Amino acid sequence: MATEYDADIVMYVAMMGLCPTIALFGIVSNIINIIIFIKTGFSESITVSLLGLAISDLLALVFVVPFIAFSNPIMLHSDDHPFNSIDVIFLAITFPYSAFTRITCLITAFVTIERCLCFVLPLRVKTLLTPRRSAIVICAIFAITLCTLIPPHLAAKLDWRHDTRRNKTIYGLVFKRKDSAQLMEIRTIMTLSIQLFSFFALVVSNIALAITVKRQAKWRASSGAAGIQQNGQLQQNSVENAADSTMSRNRRLARMIQLLSFIQFVTFLPSTLFYLVALGLPEFSMYGKYRNEYKSCWPSATVLQCLNSSLNIIFYYRMNTRFRNRMAKMFKKGATRIFPANANTMDNTVETISQRPRPR
Repeated sequence: MATEYDADIVMYVAMMGLCPTIALFGIVSNIINIIIFIKTGFSESITVSLLGLAISDLLALVFVVPFIAFSNPIMLHSDDHPFNSIDVIFLAITFPYSAFTRITCLITAFVTIERCLCFVLPLRVKTLLTPRRSAIVICAIFAITLCTLIPPHLAAKLDWRHDTRRNKTIYGLVFKRKDSAQLMEIRTIMTLSIQLFSFFALVVSNIALAITVKRQAKWRASSGAAGIQQNGQLQQNSVENAADSTMSRNRRLARMIQLLSFIQFVTFLPSTLFYLVALGLPEFSMYGKYRNEYKSCWPSATVLQCLNSSLNIIFYYRMNTRFRNRMAKMFKKGATRIFPANANTMDNTVETISQRPRPR
Protein backbone atom coordinates (compact mmCIF):
# COMPACT_ATOMS: atom_id res chain seq x y z
CA MET A 1 0.00 0.00 0.00
CA ALA A 2 1.18 3.51 -0.79
CA THR A 3 2.07 5.81 2.08
CA GLU A 4 1.10 9.45 2.37
CA TYR A 5 4.71 10.37 1.61
CA ASP A 6 4.63 8.35 -1.63
CA ALA A 7 1.35 9.98 -2.66
CA ASP A 8 2.76 13.45 -2.00
CA ILE A 9 5.89 12.73 -4.06
CA VAL A 10 3.80 11.60 -7.05
CA MET A 11 1.54 14.64 -6.72
CA TYR A 12 4.50 17.04 -6.51
CA VAL A 13 6.24 15.55 -9.55
CA ALA A 14 3.06 15.50 -11.63
CA MET A 15 1.40 18.72 -10.55
CA MET A 16 4.44 20.88 -9.83
CA GLY A 17 6.90 19.44 -12.36
CA LEU A 18 5.06 18.29 -15.49
CA CYS A 19 1.63 19.92 -15.52
CA PRO A 20 2.70 23.60 -15.41
CA THR A 21 4.70 23.40 -18.65
CA ILE A 22 2.12 21.26 -20.43
CA ALA A 23 -0.81 23.41 -19.26
CA LEU A 24 0.88 26.67 -20.26
CA PHE A 25 1.65 25.34 -23.74
CA GLY A 26 -1.88 23.97 -24.03
CA ILE A 27 -3.58 27.21 -23.00
CA VAL A 28 -1.57 29.25 -25.52
CA SER A 29 -2.00 26.68 -28.31
CA ASN A 30 -5.76 26.38 -27.81
CA ILE A 31 -6.17 30.16 -27.84
CA ILE A 32 -4.33 30.12 -31.20
CA ASN A 33 -6.61 27.30 -32.39
CA ILE A 34 -9.73 29.25 -31.43
CA ILE A 35 -8.53 32.41 -33.21
CA ILE A 36 -7.66 30.49 -36.39
CA PHE A 37 -10.97 28.59 -36.48
CA ILE A 38 -12.93 31.82 -36.01
CA LYS A 39 -10.95 33.52 -38.79
CA THR A 40 -11.49 30.50 -41.05
CA GLY A 41 -15.26 30.91 -40.81
CA PHE A 42 -18.02 28.40 -40.26
CA SER A 43 -18.94 27.39 -43.78
CA GLU A 44 -18.03 23.77 -42.90
CA SER A 45 -19.33 21.75 -39.97
CA ILE A 46 -15.86 20.38 -39.14
CA THR A 47 -14.68 23.90 -38.26
CA VAL A 48 -17.53 24.28 -35.76
CA SER A 49 -16.69 20.93 -34.17
CA LEU A 50 -12.97 21.66 -33.90
CA LEU A 51 -13.75 25.06 -32.38
CA GLY A 52 -15.86 23.35 -29.72
CA LEU A 53 -13.00 20.92 -29.10
CA ALA A 54 -10.52 23.77 -28.65
CA ILE A 55 -12.86 25.55 -26.21
CA SER A 56 -13.35 22.43 -24.07
CA ASP A 57 -9.59 21.77 -24.04
CA LEU A 58 -8.90 25.37 -23.05
CA LEU A 59 -11.44 25.32 -20.19
CA ALA A 60 -10.05 22.02 -18.90
CA LEU A 61 -6.51 23.43 -18.86
CA VAL A 62 -7.69 26.63 -17.16
CA PHE A 63 -8.86 24.52 -14.20
CA VAL A 64 -5.44 22.84 -14.08
CA VAL A 65 -3.90 26.19 -13.05
CA PRO A 66 -5.65 26.39 -9.62
CA PHE A 67 -5.12 22.63 -9.30
CA ILE A 68 -1.38 23.29 -9.52
CA ALA A 69 -1.59 26.24 -7.11
CA PHE A 70 -3.39 24.26 -4.39
CA SER A 71 -1.17 21.17 -4.87
CA ASN A 72 2.09 22.77 -3.76
CA PRO A 73 3.58 21.61 -0.42
CA ILE A 74 2.97 24.94 1.32
CA MET A 75 -0.75 24.76 0.59
CA LEU A 76 -1.10 21.05 1.38
CA HIS A 77 0.77 20.83 4.69
CA SER A 78 0.69 24.29 6.21
CA ASP A 79 -1.74 24.85 9.09
CA ASP A 80 -1.61 28.62 8.71
CA HIS A 81 -4.15 28.81 5.89
CA PRO A 82 -7.82 29.14 6.86
CA PHE A 83 -8.88 26.41 4.41
CA ASN A 84 -8.25 22.77 3.56
CA SER A 85 -6.47 22.54 0.18
CA ILE A 86 -7.57 18.96 -0.51
CA ASP A 87 -11.22 19.91 0.05
CA VAL A 88 -10.96 22.89 -2.31
CA ILE A 89 -9.25 20.75 -4.97
CA PHE A 90 -11.80 17.97 -4.59
CA LEU A 91 -15.02 19.98 -4.96
CA ALA A 92 -14.16 23.25 -6.70
CA ILE A 93 -11.51 22.07 -9.19
CA THR A 94 -11.53 18.35 -9.99
CA PHE A 95 -15.23 18.08 -10.82
CA PRO A 96 -15.33 20.95 -13.38
CA TYR A 97 -11.99 19.79 -14.80
CA SER A 98 -13.31 16.26 -15.19
CA ALA A 99 -16.48 17.53 -16.87
CA PHE A 100 -14.57 19.51 -19.50
CA THR A 101 -12.23 16.61 -20.25
CA ARG A 102 -15.28 14.38 -20.84
CA ILE A 103 -16.69 17.05 -23.14
CA THR A 104 -13.43 16.75 -25.08
CA CYS A 105 -13.97 12.99 -25.36
CA LEU A 106 -17.51 13.35 -26.68
CA ILE A 107 -16.61 16.07 -29.18
CA THR A 108 -13.71 13.98 -30.49
CA ALA A 109 -16.11 11.06 -30.92
CA PHE A 110 -18.56 13.35 -32.76
CA VAL A 111 -15.82 14.64 -35.07
CA THR A 112 -14.81 11.06 -35.85
CA ILE A 113 -18.40 10.12 -36.67
CA GLU A 114 -18.66 13.25 -38.81
CA ARG A 115 -15.58 12.29 -40.85
CA CYS A 116 -16.86 8.75 -41.17
CA LEU A 117 -20.14 10.02 -42.66
CA CYS A 118 -18.16 12.06 -45.20
CA PHE A 119 -16.96 8.78 -46.69
CA VAL A 120 -20.02 6.59 -46.08
CA LEU A 121 -22.59 9.17 -47.30
CA PRO A 122 -20.58 11.65 -49.38
CA LEU A 123 -23.61 12.96 -51.29
CA ARG A 124 -25.83 13.50 -48.24
CA VAL A 125 -23.37 14.58 -45.57
CA LYS A 126 -23.62 18.27 -46.50
CA THR A 127 -27.36 18.23 -45.84
CA LEU A 128 -27.16 15.95 -42.79
CA LEU A 129 -24.37 17.81 -40.99
CA THR A 130 -24.71 21.53 -41.51
CA PRO A 131 -22.67 23.99 -39.42
CA ARG A 132 -25.85 24.93 -37.54
CA ARG A 133 -26.61 21.31 -36.62
CA SER A 134 -23.02 20.73 -35.56
CA ALA A 135 -23.22 23.79 -33.31
CA ILE A 136 -26.43 22.43 -31.74
CA VAL A 137 -24.75 19.05 -31.11
CA ILE A 138 -21.69 20.71 -29.54
CA CYS A 139 -23.87 22.86 -27.26
CA ALA A 140 -25.88 19.78 -26.27
CA ILE A 141 -22.66 17.93 -25.40
CA PHE A 142 -21.60 20.80 -23.15
CA ALA A 143 -25.02 20.98 -21.45
CA ILE A 144 -25.43 17.23 -20.89
CA THR A 145 -21.89 16.70 -19.57
CA LEU A 146 -22.05 19.69 -17.23
CA CYS A 147 -25.04 17.98 -15.59
CA THR A 148 -22.50 15.65 -13.95
CA LEU A 149 -21.65 18.60 -11.67
CA ILE A 150 -25.13 18.54 -10.10
CA PRO A 151 -24.86 15.42 -7.85
CA PRO A 152 -21.58 16.37 -6.08
CA HIS A 153 -22.81 19.91 -5.43
CA LEU A 154 -26.06 18.53 -4.04
CA ALA A 155 -24.05 16.23 -1.79
CA ALA A 156 -21.42 18.63 -0.47
CA LYS A 157 -20.37 22.25 -0.28
CA LEU A 158 -17.43 24.36 0.87
CA ASP A 159 -18.24 25.98 4.20
CA TRP A 160 -16.77 26.77 7.59
CA ARG A 161 -16.31 23.70 9.79
CA HIS A 162 -14.32 22.65 12.83
CA ASP A 163 -11.07 20.80 12.08
CA THR A 164 -10.25 18.44 14.95
CA ARG A 165 -6.61 18.04 13.90
CA ARG A 166 -5.94 21.79 13.84
CA ASN A 167 -8.46 22.45 16.62
CA LYS A 168 -9.85 25.49 14.84
CA THR A 169 -12.51 26.50 12.33
CA ILE A 170 -11.43 26.27 8.68
CA TYR A 171 -13.05 26.54 5.26
CA GLY A 172 -13.49 23.02 3.94
CA LEU A 173 -15.77 20.29 2.65
CA VAL A 174 -19.11 19.81 4.38
CA PHE A 175 -21.50 17.01 3.39
CA LYS A 176 -25.05 18.34 3.35
CA ARG A 177 -27.14 15.17 3.12
CA LYS A 178 -27.35 11.67 4.49
CA ASP A 179 -27.27 10.24 0.97
CA SER A 180 -24.11 12.16 -0.02
CA ALA A 181 -22.20 8.92 -0.68
CA GLN A 182 -24.92 7.73 -3.06
CA LEU A 183 -24.90 11.07 -4.90
CA MET A 184 -21.13 10.85 -5.34
CA GLU A 185 -21.56 7.33 -6.70
CA ILE A 186 -24.19 8.59 -9.17
CA ARG A 187 -21.72 11.19 -10.39
CA THR A 188 -19.08 8.48 -10.87
CA ILE A 189 -21.54 6.35 -12.86
CA MET A 190 -22.52 9.33 -15.05
CA THR A 191 -18.90 10.23 -15.78
CA LEU A 192 -17.92 6.62 -16.45
CA SER A 193 -20.91 6.15 -18.77
CA ILE A 194 -19.90 9.20 -20.80
CA GLN A 195 -16.32 7.94 -20.98
CA LEU A 196 -17.28 4.42 -22.06
CA PHE A 197 -19.76 5.74 -24.64
CA SER A 198 -17.13 8.02 -26.16
CA PHE A 199 -14.64 5.13 -26.27
CA PHE A 200 -17.20 2.89 -27.97
CA ALA A 201 -18.06 5.61 -30.51
CA LEU A 202 -14.37 6.25 -31.18
CA VAL A 203 -13.56 2.60 -31.79
CA VAL A 204 -16.59 1.87 -34.00
CA SER A 205 -16.33 5.05 -36.08
CA ASN A 206 -12.57 4.68 -36.57
CA ILE A 207 -12.95 1.08 -37.73
CA ALA A 208 -15.71 2.13 -40.13
CA LEU A 209 -13.63 5.09 -41.29
CA ALA A 210 -10.57 2.93 -41.99
CA ILE A 211 -12.61 0.35 -43.92
CA THR A 212 -14.41 3.01 -45.99
CA VAL A 213 -11.21 4.89 -46.84
CA LYS A 214 -9.57 1.64 -47.96
CA ARG A 215 -12.57 0.70 -50.13
CA GLN A 216 -12.70 4.11 -51.77
CA ALA A 217 -8.98 4.00 -52.51
CA LYS A 218 -9.43 0.62 -54.23
CA TRP A 219 -12.44 1.93 -56.16
CA ARG A 220 -10.51 4.99 -57.37
CA ALA A 221 -7.62 2.79 -58.47
CA SER A 222 -9.89 0.35 -60.32
CA SER A 223 -11.89 3.13 -62.02
CA GLY A 224 -8.66 4.81 -63.12
CA ALA A 225 -7.37 1.55 -64.57
CA ALA A 226 -10.67 1.01 -66.40
CA GLY A 227 -10.45 4.50 -67.88
CA ILE A 228 -6.95 3.79 -69.17
CA GLN A 229 -8.00 0.50 -70.80
CA GLN A 230 -11.06 2.04 -72.43
CA ASN A 231 -9.62 5.30 -73.75
CA GLY A 232 -5.96 4.46 -74.10
CA GLN A 233 -5.16 7.32 -71.76
CA LEU A 234 -6.60 8.75 -68.56
CA GLN A 235 -8.98 11.61 -69.45
CA GLN A 236 -9.24 13.99 -66.52
CA ASN A 237 -11.56 16.93 -66.74
CA SER A 238 -12.03 19.70 -64.21
CA VAL A 239 -14.82 17.83 -62.41
CA GLU A 240 -12.61 14.78 -61.88
CA ASN A 241 -9.75 16.95 -60.65
CA ALA A 242 -12.08 18.62 -58.16
CA ALA A 243 -13.34 15.23 -56.98
CA ASP A 244 -9.79 13.95 -56.56
CA SER A 245 -8.84 17.08 -54.62
CA THR A 246 -11.84 16.70 -52.31
CA MET A 247 -11.11 13.01 -51.79
CA SER A 248 -7.46 13.72 -50.99
CA ARG A 249 -8.44 16.42 -48.50
CA ASN A 250 -10.95 14.09 -46.83
CA ARG A 251 -8.30 11.39 -46.54
CA ARG A 252 -5.89 13.81 -44.85
CA LEU A 253 -8.62 14.91 -42.45
CA ALA A 254 -9.46 11.27 -41.76
CA ARG A 255 -5.83 10.47 -40.90
CA MET A 256 -5.67 13.49 -38.60
CA ILE A 257 -8.90 12.53 -36.80
CA GLN A 258 -7.75 8.92 -36.46
CA LEU A 259 -4.50 10.09 -34.87
CA LEU A 260 -6.34 12.41 -32.47
CA SER A 261 -8.70 9.56 -31.56
CA PHE A 262 -5.82 7.18 -30.87
CA ILE A 263 -4.06 9.70 -28.63
CA GLN A 264 -7.27 10.39 -26.73
CA PHE A 265 -7.89 6.67 -26.23
CA VAL A 266 -4.39 6.14 -24.83
CA THR A 267 -4.38 9.23 -22.59
CA PHE A 268 -7.88 8.64 -21.16
CA LEU A 269 -7.57 4.89 -20.63
CA PRO A 270 -5.95 5.19 -17.14
CA SER A 271 -8.64 7.55 -15.84
CA THR A 272 -11.35 5.22 -17.17
CA LEU A 273 -9.78 2.31 -15.31
CA PHE A 274 -9.59 4.42 -12.14
CA TYR A 275 -13.31 5.21 -12.41
CA LEU A 276 -14.05 1.49 -12.78
CA VAL A 277 -11.98 0.76 -9.67
CA ALA A 278 -13.76 3.53 -7.74
CA LEU A 279 -17.13 2.12 -8.77
CA GLY A 280 -16.24 -1.37 -7.57
CA LEU A 281 -14.20 -0.20 -4.57
CA PRO A 282 -15.83 2.85 -2.91
CA GLU A 283 -12.90 3.23 -0.50
CA PHE A 284 -10.74 4.22 -3.50
CA SER A 285 -11.47 7.93 -3.08
CA MET A 286 -10.00 11.15 -1.74
CA TYR A 287 -11.37 10.43 1.75
CA GLY A 288 -11.55 6.62 1.71
CA LYS A 289 -9.29 3.89 3.03
CA TYR A 290 -7.20 3.88 -0.16
CA ARG A 291 -6.83 7.66 -0.37
CA ASN A 292 -3.04 7.44 -0.77
CA GLU A 293 -3.42 5.14 -3.77
CA TYR A 294 -6.08 7.51 -5.11
CA LYS A 295 -3.77 10.52 -4.74
CA SER A 296 -0.94 8.57 -6.40
CA CYS A 297 -2.98 7.50 -9.45
CA TRP A 298 -4.97 10.59 -10.40
CA PRO A 299 -2.09 13.09 -10.84
CA SER A 300 -0.57 10.76 -13.45
CA ALA A 301 -3.91 10.56 -15.25
CA THR A 302 -4.16 14.36 -15.10
CA VAL A 303 -0.78 14.72 -16.81
CA LEU A 304 -1.91 12.44 -19.66
CA GLN A 305 -5.17 14.33 -20.07
CA CYS A 306 -3.29 17.64 -20.16
CA LEU A 307 -1.14 16.21 -22.95
CA ASN A 308 -4.24 15.26 -24.91
CA SER A 309 -5.64 18.79 -24.56
CA SER A 310 -2.35 20.44 -25.55
CA LEU A 311 -1.03 18.52 -28.57
CA ASN A 312 -3.83 19.15 -31.10
CA ILE A 313 -2.17 22.22 -32.58
CA ILE A 314 0.84 20.13 -33.63
CA PHE A 315 -1.32 17.73 -35.65
CA TYR A 316 -3.40 20.54 -37.14
CA TYR A 317 -0.21 22.30 -38.25
CA ARG A 318 1.46 19.22 -39.73
CA MET A 319 -1.57 17.66 -41.40
CA ASN A 320 -3.77 20.58 -42.51
CA THR A 321 -2.49 23.00 -45.14
CA ARG A 322 -5.25 25.55 -44.58
CA PHE A 323 -4.55 25.69 -40.83
CA ARG A 324 -0.81 26.00 -41.49
CA ASN A 325 -1.32 28.90 -43.91
CA ARG A 326 -3.69 30.68 -41.53
CA MET A 327 -1.24 30.30 -38.67
CA ALA A 328 1.70 31.58 -40.74
CA LYS A 329 -0.37 34.55 -41.90
CA MET A 330 -1.44 35.37 -38.34
CA PHE A 331 2.10 35.31 -36.96
CA LYS A 332 3.41 37.28 -39.93
CA LYS A 333 0.81 39.98 -39.29
CA GLY A 334 1.76 40.02 -35.59
CA ALA A 335 5.45 40.33 -36.42
CA THR A 336 4.68 43.21 -38.79
CA ARG A 337 2.90 45.08 -36.00
CA ILE A 338 5.69 44.51 -33.47
CA PHE A 339 8.67 44.98 -35.81
CA PRO A 340 7.38 46.95 -38.81
CA ALA A 341 10.82 47.92 -40.16
CA ASN A 342 12.29 44.45 -39.86
CA ALA A 343 9.17 42.88 -41.32
CA ASN A 344 9.27 45.17 -44.37
CA THR A 345 12.95 44.45 -44.86
CA MET A 346 12.25 40.74 -44.67
CA ASP A 347 9.38 41.01 -47.16
CA ASN A 348 11.60 42.98 -49.59
CA THR A 349 14.38 40.42 -49.22
CA VAL A 350 11.99 37.55 -49.92
CA GLU A 351 10.56 39.42 -52.93
CA THR A 352 14.04 40.13 -54.32
CA ILE A 353 15.07 36.50 -53.94
CA SER A 354 11.87 35.32 -55.62
CA GLN A 355 12.47 37.65 -58.60
CA ARG A 356 15.97 36.34 -59.33
CA PRO A 357 16.19 34.35 -62.56
CA ARG A 358 16.44 30.63 -61.99
CA PRO A 359 19.32 28.73 -63.63
CA ARG A 360 18.20 26.68 -66.60
